[in-house]
Amino acid sequence: MDRGRLKCILSSLERHELTLRERQFVGAVEKYFYENGKVTDQQESMLEGLYREKVWIRKAFVRRSDPVKAFPPKPPG
Repeated sequence: MDRGRLKCILSSLERHELTLRERQFVGAVEKYFYENGKVTDQQESMLEGLYREKVWIRKAFVRRSDPVKAFPPKPPG
């Protein structure tokens, strides 16, 4: 994984709500990258999976600010 892809994923994950363990993992991967100049294949795979999961959750469950109503309101009376 190159530096640009890592920065893209990390900046995207900052916008998502992460659990304590996810935050710890992301921090450890970032630290490892800056110390060694690379990430392991396992770290890359887990980071990509976390990123895909958070993007999917946001698309699937975040409500729109202007929801579309399925049925028109019933007339009074």
